[in-house]
Amino acid sequence: MLKLEFYVPRALEETPDVKEIEELLNEVKSSLNINVQKFVIDESGEEDLKSKILWGLSVAKRIRIKQTRKSKSLYPQLVVFGNNKPITFYPQARAGEEITIKEFLEGLLKGEIRCLHEKFEIEDELRGERK
Repeated sequence: MLKLEFYVPRALEETPDVKEIEELLNEVKSSLNINVQKFVIDESGEEDLKSKILWGLSVAKRIRIKQTRKSKSLYPQLVVFGNNKPITFYPQARAGEEITIKEFLEGLLKGEIRCLHEKFEIEDELRGERK
């Protein structure tokens, strides 16, 4: 079963962009019956997220982690889980291309999966076929 976890750095919690993503997440939750959770994280939470989830996915899927240039603080991150295992994250960036969280969620609501790597894991989870 597909699950989405939205991680927001504390300093960005009240920004208009985050509020817009939260509205889209609520729409995804209600119309697609997908479990959605939000976590507000501090600096140590960012480091945990990077080391426990993002770095491994970044290497395996060859997608870049979006963070600020100087402080290396994260932008909000949406982690996609299947069978309680992380399978990808957004925003995704690779070789000059980027897919934002908003673009992914808007696509999902239209029945499209926007991804810079193989989509089969997400597609299988949405159909309930993955084991």
